[in-house]
Amino acid sequence: MLFRRILFESNITYFMSTFCIDYNVNIQEPYKKIMSMKRILHVEHSACTSQLCQIRDKVRDACHSLAYPESDINLITLVIDEACTNIIRYAYSGEPGRIVLEIFQHENEVIFHLQDFAKCIDKSCLKLRKKKLLEPGGLGLQLIYQVMDVVQLLPPKGSVGNILELKKHLPKGSQK
Repeated sequence: MLFRRILFESNITYFMSTFCIDYNVNIQEPYKKIMSMKRILHVEHSACTSQLCQIRDKVRDACHSLAYPESDINLITLVIDEACTNIIRYAYSGEPGRIVLEIFQHENEVIFHLQDFAKCIDKSCLKLRKKKLLEPGGLGLQLIYQVMDVVQLLPPKGSVGNILELKKHLPKGSQK
């Protein structure tokens, strides 16, 4: 395994130095992070509300395996449910689609990726806006930012879609 990794890294370095204009691109760091991330869950579901119960169950199971306390598990599950609901409602506008949920552990944090294959959205859609508590809309996004440590939109893996990345630190003493 180590030999394959060294061979891969040397081939990538050769490729970058031979064919790429920007020689300052550090391909080693992202590669090291990906290699050190432990995949906890990878599931794909139809983007419809009837699938939310299954998604919540899988998130709860994953969070239990990571030793989050029950109160955190409830909040994380609610956040993922809210993010999936937003994908169904706004990204797909009720049309058929897919949602891919991946959960990774990297050192002392858990990384949740929610990917859709709808039209790319503007990052400004994830900005919190000041609202009065009784105004409709926006409370789900407020909840997501309050529960998670990091909320960001990643570039899609292809030419279409969105990847919402949510990070949450593991409770002290539960790093595996």
